[in-house]
Amino acid sequence: MSNESLTRAYELTRTLVAALDAGDFAFAADLAEERSPLLMSLEREQTDDDLTMIREIIAMNAAIVDKASAARDAVAATQNAAQQRVSAARQYLSTGQMR
Repeated sequence: MSNESLTRAYELTRTLVAALDAGDFAFAADLAEERSPLLMSLEREQTDDDLTMIREIIAMNAAIVDKASAARDAVAATQNAAQQRVSAARQYLSTGQMR
């Protein structure tokens, strides 16, 4: 991977974290898709500066995983609450029909 590609992957990672912070998950997904081939093209031999940048990307990836997990959990909780409300409404309606 050239230094230019690694720098681009680093910038995409920073932008990806910012997109997640802003709650723009569609944009974050687009960034991840663009970034993935750049990361997959990493070569075995890297300069010390490149390794430093790669370590920073790895650290940001941990934050990305944490943010994505938290967002997934929030969506699941919202869905669960909605399903409980629908169930309660069904039960209320069926009880009303028994009269």
